[in-house]
Amino acid sequence: MVKFLFLLFQLFILIFLTSYFTTNSFIVTFDINELQYTFSSNLLLFLIIIIILAAFIIQFFYFKSRYNLQKYFLLKNNKKLKKGYSYFVEAMIALANKDKKNAVIANNKMKQLIKDDQGLSLLLNSEIFKIEKKYQELSLLHEEMIKNKNTESLGYKGLMEENINRQDFHHAFIYGEKLFQLNPFIDKLYLTLVSIIGKTRNWNQLIYISKEAYNKKIIDQKLFNQNTGIAYYEISKIKKQSDPKESLNLILKAIKIHGPFPPFIKLHLEILLNMNESSKINKVIKKYWNSDQSSSLRRVITEFLKKNKMGNLENIRSVIKGSRDDKESKKLLVDFAIHNGEWSLARDNLSGLIKFNPDREVCILMASLEMGEFNDIQKRDAWMLRAENSNLDEIWICQITNISQKNWGSVSDSGHFNSLEWRRPKMLGTAILNDE
Repeated sequence: MVKFLFLLFQLFILIFLTSYFTTNSFIVTFDINELQYTFSSNLLLFLIIIIILAAFIIQFFYFKSRYNLQKYFLLKNNKKLKKGYSYFVEAMIALANKDKKNAVIANNKMKQLIKDDQGLSLLLNSEIFKIEKKYQELSLLHEEMIKNKNTESLGYKGLMEENINRQDFHHAFIYGEKLFQLNPFIDKLYLTLVSIIGKTRNWNQLIYISKEAYNKKIIDQKLFNQNTGIAYYEISKIKKQSDPKESLNLILKAIKIHGPFPPFIKLHLEILLNMNESSKINKVIKKYWNSDQSSSLRRVITEFLKKNKMGNLENIRSVIKGSRDDKESKKLLVDFAIHNGEWSLARDNLSGLIKFNPDREVCILMASLEMGEFNDIQKRDAWMLRAENSNLDEIWICQITNISQKNWGSVSDSGHFNSLEWRRPKMLGTAILNDE
């Protein structure tokens, strides 16, 4: 449109000049040496018109031919690209069918037709190298892919996965973090990074990526609280000896975010003991017990108090004061009654627990009571036999491997982050660890 207006403007000027000089013609005279030349201005006008008209015609045909040439080359290039993309599709189908030979042929044909976009060729070559198991060439290709804007994310993902397979989790996280910055919405990327952090124990990075993932609505509030709480718990463990005050602040923050989780409570009690705050321990235990009378918390309290010789009955009565009739409160009291040789108190509270199909733990408590009070080996063995046929105690079990372990950890003994749950074993043959 602009070119057409430009030609139109030139035509207008030509008409204007012709009209002006025709109505205002004059005689042009000039001398060359001794000769005098005279002619009408209309002749000069005619020459100018001829020159302008020639320029006009040349421009017209130039623009027209140029447009046609552009159109021709554009159509030719589109046809070339279309054919190149058809070879790309052919190569992908060959890869899906694990036809390596035809995939390579189609890829080479595509590269000859599509030279400006190396991304497609890089993608195809990466898949071919995977099939051929040429991992060294694949690694170099991934390095090349991160230099191409179109394949940058694929390159970082490939390098991350390579290093995970090599168990080089430090470099795996470096590439994974760059991938997260490029596109945090890649499927399962957040979970992969969390798993890597479980190996490298870079807990500050867990806080950072969890916050980013939550802000971008990749994870929900519950998962954000769990993982952030675990990160603060782990940092608190690290600082327990070197900086007890900071460690205490961090575990309180973890409990506030995650909730009163028994392993976190255990660390809270240990930090208070290290800070010589023994007077606060009983109050803290009572507060947590009043909020949740669970078997996992009972185990934490029992082990902590016995280990540190703080299990006198007055403390236990104070802890369970608001929940005396609760089953777990009774077990807690019976355990410490036996521990302190208060046989009558233990027997009185056990009587209600053994009436209806007592669980394994109750049977073991009865065995301890019979042995402690009367040194009755026969009754002890009878209760232990009954314990073997009772429901198994709850224990920490990895949801992925179904392997059990005595103590909770942010990473299970089988190497999986936040995979432990407190429950009864579901299968015979599961490795059970007991605190005898």
